[in-house]
Amino acid sequence: MVILIFLIFVYNFCMSTQTIYFSFVDCEDVDRTAILNEVEEILKVDIKEKETFKNIDFAYNKKRNQYSASKILVFAKKFVPQDADVLFLVVDKDLYEEGYNYIFGQSAGNVCIVSIYRFKPCTKIDTEKEKFLLKERTVKTIIHELGHSFGLPHCSNPSCVMFFSNWVGDTDRKSKCFCEKCEKKLENYK
Repeated sequence: MVILIFLIFVYNFCMSTQTIYFSFVDCEDVDRTAILNEVEEILKVDIKEKETFKNIDFAYNKKRNQYSASKILVFAKKFVPQDADVLFLVVDKDLYEEGYNYIFGQSAGNVCIVSIYRFKPCTKIDTEKEKFLLKERTVKTIIHELGHSFGLPHCSNPSCVMFFSNWVGDTDRKSKCFCEKCEKKLENYK
């Protein structure tokens, strides 16, 4: 029992030393405070906000009518603060990566990105249920991408936050937490 308590303490200490900066780019429909508070509470990390750039038009692909996540992440590396473990961008544009029709998010070392574009209903968000759903989907995807940033691969457990989401229904079904197996892997990476 003492060893278990010690391991929990060490894990929480390691996680609490992580500093993650968030930048919301062209993103009006989200409750930033609610999202950041929930991520901070679940992962036990220090969260700060940083303004990076105003738009991501430089990454627009006219043929696809989408934005290249890779181009954005390469550009974002210039904005990572010295005290940051990760710079995380949240955008409201449709993202893609070569080989995929679209992506919800991507991690590239110390920079990550999540798009809320496909998490929203087709019309304006106006009900509490829609706001809640947008927040839940965003939080799950942020935690998923941070898991990659911390060294975790995808998980085969459909309820684990590290499960790959082929569509938004996969995101809705999975938890905001790491499964026991991923939790153990995360401890080994720290």
